[in-house]
Amino acid sequence: MPVHAYINFDQQAKDAIHFYEQVFDLEPTRILTYGGFQGGENYQAPEHIKDLVMHAELSIFDSRVMVSDTPRGFGHDYVLGNHITLAITSNQFESLKRAYDRLSKGATIITAFAPTFFSGGYGYLIDSFGIGWQFILE
Repeated sequence: MPVHAYINFDQQAKDAIHFYEQVFDLEPTRILTYGGFQGGENYQAPEHIKDLVMHAELSIFDSRVMVSDTPRGFGHDYVLGNHITLAITSNQFESLKRAYDRLSKGATIITAFAPTFFSGGYGYLIDSFGIGWQFILE
C-alpha cells in the first residue's frame, strides 16, 4: 500500500500549490475549495472559508501529495510543526538538482545538494512554507 503525504496550511495552500507547480514543472492542479464543494443539500460553507482549499493533489516525481487549508475556528486549528518531511527519490540527477535549486529560494538549507557517503546527490531544506524536503539520488 502506498504512503501519501498530506500537508495542511494556514490559508496558504493555493500559494503553496502554485509554487510547487513551478518547482516541479507540474500541470495546473485541480483545486477543490470549501465553497466549490458540492456536498449534501444542507452543506453551506461559511463565507470566510469559501476560497480556501478543501483538497488538492499534486503528482511530484510519481508520488501523490495531498494539500488543504485548515479553516480557523472549527476545533482543529492549524499548528505549524516540523513533523512533515517529504523525501523525493529519483535516478535523474538533473531533475532532482533543478527542483532542489528552485525550492531553495527563500528556504532554510539544512544540507546543500551534493554527493554524500550514501548517495551521489542528497539535499535537505525547509521551504518558505515550513515544509521539510529531502532530495535523494538513487
